[in-house]
Amino acid sequence: MCEELNRFKRDAISALLEAKKIRRSKDLTFKEDAELSREGRKRIDEVLKHLLVGHDGSPCPAGDRPVVSAIRP
Repeated sequence: MCEELNRFKRDAISALLEAKKIRRSKDLTFKEDAELSREGRKRIDEVLKHLLVGHDGSPCPAGDRPVVSAIRP
């Protein structure tokens, strides 16, 4: 298990749920909606970056499935 990956996933989920909650509670302008979406995308990018190169340039071994294969032809 990778605690850092779990933390990134929790942060991403909480950002997306918070944005969804705000969207439902009030009418947003396009600019406000874009700002909410930007934070969610930023958190998802952190998860993907960690999966790809999060362990000293190597993929995270705790990912659901390997992103990069160790076998080279």
